[in-house]
Amino acid sequence: MLNTITKLRYPDGTEVAFEDWTDQPLYSTCEIEHGATRNEINLFQYTVGGTVPGASAVAVTQRTADERDTNMSQAGTMASTEEFLVYAIKPEVFTLENSTRGNFTSSLAPQNATGEPIPSPVQYGVLNEALILILEISMKRYAQAGFGYFNTGFGPFGSANSGVSGDAAGKTYGAAGLPSQEAVRSFVIPQHMGGQEKFRVQLLNPTGQALNVGNAEQGAQTVSGGGAGSTNPNVFVRIRVLLDGLHKRPVS
Repeated sequence: MLNTITKLRYPDGTEVAFEDWTDQPLYSTCEIEHGATRNEINLFQYTVGGTVPGASAVAVTQRTADERDTNMSQAGTMASTEEFLVYAIKPEVFTLENSTRGNFTSSLAPQNATGEPIPSPVQYGVLNEALILILEISMKRYAQAGFGYFNTGFGPFGSANSGVSGDAAGKTYGAAGLPSQEAVRSFVIPQHMGGQEKFRVQLLNPTGQALNVGNAEQGAQTVSGGGAGSTNPNVFVRIRVLLDGLHKRPVS
């Protein structure tokens, strides 16, 4: 008979029993358009049918969330019958476009322009330099570091030239670290979220600087009429943050 883990004991003596636990992430999504200066975006504060947070340099029309955006059963809190042990945080980044600036319901994605929805190294650089990611549980910060500290561990990796007519420079692609589970930075001690406990993930832009994700390296995007080397203000990134770990969700 194989041995199985039935209980986890924390250094302070607290114990968590593993009943109805599954290896299933929680995830939530936001969208940031070129030039956005918003200081704070809160994730995990909505469920399917709610509003996906969006940031832009102009007035924003936000999307209605579906199963791609979140799997939260309650907004901003664990259900009374649920618990979660967070072992890692994994942000996914996608490059997309709006047909109307600031209107996230009018996205032309996916793959309207060359390479979409794969982000570029420049876009990762903008996000890594400007943003701080925070995990807050019961109003206490349990994780805080630059966006680039958290490696997704999967997805496209490397670079390529996909030059087409009118865009001879092509485009390069990037990923947040190696697409390998061994590259993920796991917590030394998993963070516990109990039933009815409130939590959120914040993306902070402390300086309020413009997040220029549509800059020159993204010249393949041509909604604004520019070619290679131009800036496209309609470009945005969709960030889906996954909390990876063990999820207690009783079947009954």
